[in-house]
Amino acid sequence: MARSHRSMSGPDRFPGSRAAALRPTRGRSATAMYLRAHLYGAAVGRTILDRCISAVDPADRARLAPLRPQFEGEIATTRRLLTGISPVGAPGRRMVRASATIALAALPAGPIVRDPLTRLGLLESLRTLVVAKKSMWELLAESWVAEGDDAAVVDARAPGPDDDDDTMLPGDVRSLLLALADQARSQENLLEELRRGYGLELFG
Repeated sequence: MARSHRSMSGPDRFPGSRAAALRPTRGRSATAMYLRAHLYGAAVGRTILDRCISAVDPADRARLAPLRPQFEGEIATTRRLLTGISPVGAPGRRMVRASATIALAALPAGPIVRDPLTRLGLLESLRTLVVAKKSMWELLAESWVAEGDDAAVVDARAPGPDDDDDTMLPGDVRSLLLALADQARSQENLLEELRRGYGLELFG
């Protein structure tokens, strides 16, 4: 039985819509998708951070608590960059965070019940997200985003130590991104120290 003309179409004869779907995303669209993915990850990471703060010992809780405002500032900067690049923003980010909060609430790692293995898993998960965040800032600092020629970059603001939210000048954008990468590196070092400490205590 003869095949129809449609079934005999080769890979170079896809309809226009399929061909468009196969084209790699680049430039502003790729940057927006990249930032959007990291914002969704940040929504989950902020919830994991709260669980880690509840799960660790009181002395370590005081060391993790300062990461909360750092996370908030980083999320705000990422959101402003994304808003300037794409009007879509990151739809559903609050729903992602709410879902993560509900899912993690069932874990036995809080102020009342602290399962050592669960605590270790939370610290490892948070560290993995922080490493990805550090990579993002470093990559953006080497990309066109750091040039400051775009309104999205000009509107990026740095979360300073005094909660200074002044608009950054274009020439400061690369410094801002590198500073955020250094901040993420410090977070990674702290989480790695806690991860190793609690892991060695657990496995003895």
